[in-house]
Amino acid sequence: MALFSWTSALATGNAFMDAEHHVLVERVDAVLEAISQAQSKDSLIDALADLSVYTREHFALEEEQMQRIQYAGTLEHIAEHRHLLEQVEALKAKLDSDQPVDVMEYYSFLTRWVKDHIMLVDTQLALALQACTGAASHSA
Repeated sequence: MALFSWTSALATGNAFMDAEHHVLVERVDAVLEAISQAQSKDSLIDALADLSVYTREHFALEEEQMQRIQYAGTLEHIAEHRHLLEQVEALKAKLDSDQPVDVMEYYSFLTRWVKDHIMLVDTQLALALQACTGAASHSA
């Protein structure tokens, strides 16, 4: 059973972003499952690596779209992306070096960050993309 799953509340209205976010939620859920089931450190590191790889690809695609439309919130949005990646990398580094880790802190952070980011930050980007698409189709 998924601990963190896609719901309609996470829909931005942009088909590309929503499809990408479905996968992002699945990757986050894999990390949460590893934490909640007290899986091996290696399993958690693998889940974090998958999340890291996917988020980098996803963020790059979103950032391309921001540049394409000259999105006013680009710098703030990219800073949000970097914050998540920094947290994932910090957790991986702690696990790799056998430092003590409060995994529940990361559990809470991940669920909160993804929900808030999609519902607040990505929804604004989706609206800007829609506005640009609508303006482009009306000016043709």
